[in-house]
Amino acid sequence: MEAIVKGMLKDIIENPVYDEKLIHQYFTDNYTQTVDHSTLDLAHFKQHIRKLKDLIKHVHVEVINCAGNSNTVFTKHHVYSVLRDGTTNTHKVLAEFKIRHGKIACCDELTFLISGSGSGKNLGSVL
Repeated sequence: MEAIVKGMLKDIIENPVYDEKLIHQYFTDNYTQTVDHSTLDLAHFKQHIRKLKDLIKHVHVEVINCAGNSNTVFTKHHVYSVLRDGTTNTHKVLAEFKIRHGKIACCDELTFLISGSGSGKNLGSVL
């Protein structure tokens, strides 16, 4: 279970290119994500990832802690990003992932801006 989440963070979040095939590899068709009180379905999640690829020049995810059981994975990770305008941001993310049939079915996430500009505050849910 943990390998699915860590693989997704590397293959989708850190990947500088939007790849819808990878999204379908990692996420169920009825995927939902709640980030800081905003809920996204799969279509909105794809839109969110596309927007991130437009805004971010480079991103690195550092998993600080990861724990799982039969169908749930919890992570605390830091996301270090450099935007195309040169702005740098660091976010701390606390996330609960539910896994069904080998794919991520939902995510409940809190994202905190640790350092960076106000423009980076909503990167966790930007559309």
